[in-house]
Parts: sequence; C-alpha cells; structure tokens
Amino acid sequence: MSIPQSLGVLAAPIGEEGANSFLDSPAGEALVAICGALAIVIVVIAIFRMVSGIGRGRPGEAFKALTFGLLIGGLLFNLNLTMDGVNAMSNITGKIFSSIDQIIGSD
Repeated sequence: MSIPQSLGVLAAPIGEEGANSFLDSPAGEALVAICGALAIVIVVIAIFRMVSGIGRGRPGEAFKALTFGLLIGGLLFNLNLTMDGVNAMSNITGKIFSSIDQIIGSD
C-alpha cells in the first residue's frame, strides 16, 4: 500500500537525540539515583541470600543468587553501560535480519 505524497505521516520523528540525552536531564539524574540505590539494595539482599544458602548447605543456590544479584545490580548501577549494551545488541539483531533479507532476496 502506498501513501499519496499529499498525505504525510502525522507522527513526530523518532526521538533518538532526546533518548540519548535523557540521563543528563534532571529527571534522568533522578532515575539514575533511584536505580543506583535499588542496585545497592539488590546486591545486599543477594549477599544475605548467599550467606543463608551456604548456611542451609546449598552452595550452588547461594552462588546463583549472588551471581544474578550482582548482574542485576551492575545493570541498574551503570545505566549508560546498560544502554550501550542494548544498543549493541539491537544493532547486531538488525544486521542479522538485514543479512537474512539479503540471502532470501526479499525487498
């Protein structure tokens, strides 16, 4: 289906510039602070779960709780790194789909 030239798309352009600078705005700084505090709480809870798991004789479960707690805490603590990782994964996914389109030959 083609759109006639006289009818344009009535939507705002994608907000890539605003999305990339959001963490520098006052609301973004507040979000970074909240996520940092939440990350610290998650890591402390993971440490307590690790100690509890070792005390119950389940070191594997304790190690798993600590590993995932540190992973989630790290992702929340450094949102810029998280956003860079998400951008990298989306770029890889886009390249995969475009190469599949080239192989299949679809337009």
